[in-house]
Amino acid sequence: MSEHDKAFEMRSRALFHDSVEGLDFALRSRLNQARNAALQAAATTRPWLLSWRVWTPAAGVTAAAILGVALWVGSPLHHQPGVLAEAQSNLEDLDLLASSEEGSADAMEMLQDDIDFYDFADKAASSGPAA
Repeated sequence: MSEHDKAFEMRSRALFHDSVEGLDFALRSRLNQARNAALQAAATTRPWLLSWRVWTPAAGVTAAAILGVALWVGSPLHHQPGVLAEAQSNLEDLDLLASSEEGSADAMEMLQDDIDFYDFADKAASSGPAA
């Protein structure tokens, strides 16, 4: 602690004691009674069920569980099971194209020969099941 801090502390303490000494007896008595009442109220124990230390961890676990369920139920894969199958189909198509050799264009020729069929199949798949 520096000399300036010590001097400030000593001056503050002296001013505080002077202000306390300047109070009349009735006011000092009322302040003392209020202090004792506050200390007694703080000393009384509440039931452990009303303590915030009991309910805070339980509230945290409950909030985490609710968030987990909301994320699980609201996931896009849960509502759209066809997304994975469609992605798998697209990967198979790319795999077919990538498996052809550099010199031969058999896979591309096969796709171009039946372009009308592939157009029909794509429209049928995007329109959904027939009634």
